[in-house]
Amino acid sequence: MAERVGRKSTWSSLSRFEQLTLASSILIWVGAVLFGGGLVVAFRNYRAERTALAAAGTLAATPPAAASPSPTVVLFPAGWSTATPAPTSSVTRSVQTILRTRVRETPAAGTTPQATRAVRLPTEEVREHARIDSTGFPPPASQPPDRLIIPAIELDAAIVPVGWYIVKEAGTEYSVWQVADDAVGWHKSAALPGNPGNVVLSGHHNIKGEVFRYLVDLDVGDRAIVYVGDQAYHYAVEEKLILKEKGEPPEVREQNTAWIAPTEDERLTMVTCWPYTNNTHRLVIVAKPIPSPESQGLTE
Repeated sequence: MAERVGRKSTWSSLSRFEQLTLASSILIWVGAVLFGGGLVVAFRNYRAERTALAAAGTLAATPPAAASPSPTVVLFPAGWSTATPAPTSSVTRSVQTILRTRVRETPAAGTTPQATRAVRLPTEEVREHARIDSTGFPPPASQPPDRLIIPAIELDAAIVPVGWYIVKEAGTEYSVWQVADDAVGWHKSAALPGNPGNVVLSGHHNIKGEVFRYLVDLDVGDRAIVYVGDQAYHYAVEEKLILKEKGEPPEVREQNTAWIAPTEDERLTMVTCWPYTNNTHRLVIVAKPIPSPESQGLTE
């Protein structure tokens, strides 16, 4: 009798009701553990995003004034505001800005961060073919850029021209910029390197190649090198802005588009979404041309 009672704790000896009760308890505990783990991951992502914004100072930033009257149809990257044309004059407003801050965002669960790629800096043979004038700047380009190198984030990516497509909203037609897959996109209506105007580059940050995955890690002073064939055009980051987009009124979203409008000065503007876990903000990097390192007796 004692032996039969001792076996009472085995699974097969339990009644159907007892088996279901035990299985349900186990599933509940497993679900609680998984739910708790999900909360921890979500909290870490939230903290990473809040840390980046907390590190940002608030300043009055003035989007560049357009070099010519704003077009009837606004052209901007997919996902940007389609409300109204970009302003033709400067608009001063407060924006969240991150300066000299490197914050690695935690990838969402189930995603794979962009692999680090080796930066293929120009060879001596290529440098010999590059042309620079007495001031250290190359001549204006007559062709679109085809390659972007940003040593600070180990980015070496192809650049391809991108256009736009037409959408209708509330009876009005707008143009929305396409975003290249697995490459950086050069806006076809933007300036060419070395020419007065705004060289606008856009790219995905969390899908389809994640080419601008680590653009947020750039600091003021970091260099970007844009190539047209063998000719290199050097830029240094001057402004880094994170602009709230989701949930903002049309006038704020409209002002965000001013950063990719034509300009009278020569500049490079790189844009993508932020943060990695969603697309509530726009990341804008503005860089200005600098002399070629070769003209300064420096190397890459």
